[in-house]
Amino acid sequence: MRKILIVGDFSADSPSDVNSFLAQHFHTQLCTSSAKIIKSMLKLYTPDLVLMDIDSFEVTQEDIFETIQEYNPELPVITFGRELKKQMFIAYYYSGQCKHIQQPSRETIIREICKEFNMNADAILNAVKETEKRHIIVVDDNPVLLRNMRNMLQDKYRVTLATSAAQCMKAMGSDRPDLIILDYEMPVVDGRQTLEMIRAEEDYKDVPVIFLTGIADKEHVDAVLDLKPAGYFVKPPMQTKIVNAIENIFLKQSEK
Repeated sequence: MRKILIVGDFSADSPSDVNSFLAQHFHTQLCTSSAKIIKSMLKLYTPDLVLMDIDSFEVTQEDIFETIQEYNPELPVITFGRELKKQMFIAYYYSGQCKHIQQPSRETIIREICKEFNMNADAILNAVKETEKRHIIVVDDNPVLLRNMRNMLQDKYRVTLATSAAQCMKAMGSDRPDLIILDYEMPVVDGRQTLEMIRAEEDYKDVPVIFLTGIADKEHVDAVLDLKPAGYFVKPPMQTKIVNAIENIFLKQSEK
């Protein structure tokens, strides 16, 4: 995996935010904008590329560019930030070692990096988009219903399927869900017991749970509602209704 040294002022958000999506596909290392520290990191980390947020750089920090040139004049450097900042260090772009992105986005940064590494940018961008989707675990002992639920939700969310409480808890440990859709009438460990297991875990107690139930009589529905789920649907749920319910839950969370 290629190594990228990310340089910037970490009192701002951009370098750490850039790192969050690049770290999924490259070995990344954050570094403060100090020529002395960068010199040490270049020797220790031996990056394949340096990515720099230059918006906070001052003219006196041209020693950063000199340090990188002295280390390896062939090492690719991609900078991002205002054009005004690039002009302060314009001499270092003439050699072709440095390239600049004036209005960086995840897509432009990834495409420029992939161009340097001769990699397929579209494959990485698609993978980044996929990991940014909300994660939903659907728990039901009926494989047909599980497949149908996945087909309903997978275009909009990352969907994990589980056929039991044990599989649900294992999936939660591997990838924390944003929401759980849970069958109320499962054998062995039913929906009520599964919900109690989820709420007993400190890390997952606030994860919203939507119940699915195959029984629509009032007494049964009241028993489901007594558990105070985020929602419930009688099987089989309609796609538009359950997606709307999920989006409303996420909207309420964002407003808190």
